[in-house]
Amino acid sequence: MWQVGGGEAEEQGARGSVDAAAPSALRMPSWLHRRMKSLARYERRLPPHIGLELTALLFIATGIAGVMSAGRTDELVTSLSNASGLVVESVKITGQMETSEVAVLQKLQLPPDASLPAIDVASARERIESLPWVQTASLRKVYPSTLKITIDERQPYVLWQHDQQLSVLDETGRVIGDASDAHRSLVRVVGAGAETRAPEALALADTVPAIRARLKAAVLIGQRRWNFVLDNGVTLMLPQDDPKAALARIAGFDQSNNLLGRDIVSVDLRLGDRMFVRLTPEAATKREAELKEQAKLAKRKGAST
Repeated sequence: MWQVGGGEAEEQGARGSVDAAAPSALRMPSWLHRRMKSLARYERRLPPHIGLELTALLFIATGIAGVMSAGRTDELVTSLSNASGLVVESVKITGQMETSEVAVLQKLQLPPDASLPAIDVASARERIESLPWVQTASLRKVYPSTLKITIDERQPYVLWQHDQQLSVLDETGRVIGDASDAHRSLVRVVGAGAETRAPEALALADTVPAIRARLKAAVLIGQRRWNFVLDNGVTLMLPQDDPKAALARIAGFDQSNNLLGRDIVSVDLRLGDRMFVRLTPEAATKREAELKEQAKLAKRKGAST
C-alpha cells in the first residue's frame, strides 16, 4: 500500500528498504520498473500538506458514513443545512379561509432550527390534509429559506342537524367543521342518513327553482321520503314515489292561488292525487269564525224567507 508522504528523502529510504528486502537473484520487469518510477515522480509533485488534507477528508467521510449507517441522516442534513444557511426562516400559507395558520403550522411539526432540505414534503402534506377543511395541500421549497404552502379547502355544501349539533358538510357528506353565522344560508338536512343523501334532496328542489330559492331544510322521514321546510315555516310533505311531480303541483297552485303565501302550516301530498292543506292555529281559528258567521247569515236568510 502506498503511503502519501512528505518528501524525497523518505521516498529514497522507502526504496532502499524495499531493495534490501528483495532477493538479489530476482529482478523487476522493465515495464513494472517504469511504472514505479512514474508513480514516484507523481508523488514528488504533491504538495507537502496533502497528507493532512486527505486524512481530514477521510475522517469526514468516515463520520458521514457512520451517521448514515446509524439512521441519523436527518441530523446530518440539518447540520449541513444550518452550516450553509439553509434554515427555514419563512413559511407562507395561502388559499385557506376556514383553516387557521396555527393549525397548519402545528401539522408541519417544524423544530426551531428546521432545515429546508430535510423537510419531508410528502409526510407534511399528508398531515396538513388531515385537517377537516383541507382538501388538498401543496408544499414548495423556495431556497434558501422559504417554504410555501397552498391550501385548497373543501366547499361547504349543507348543514347537518344531528344529536343537538349543527355541522357543516361537504358534498360527499364529510363533516368539515361546526356551523357558524357564515353558514346560516346553507340548507339544513335532518334525519338518519340525511347527511349522505343531501345531494338527492337539493337535486329534487332544483327542479322547481321557486321552491329551491325558499328551501331552508330537508327532513328525511324513515329514510324513505322528504319533507321540505320553506323560509316561512311551511312544510311540504312529499310522497315517496314521484316527489318531483308533487313539487310541480305545489308550484302550480302557488302561482295561481298564492298557496305558499297564505297562513298555512303544511301542504300534504303523500297520497299523490290529493292535496291536504293545514292552516296555522290563528288562521284555523279565523277560518272557523268565518264559517260560523256564514252559517248564521244563511240561517237568517232562510228564516226571512
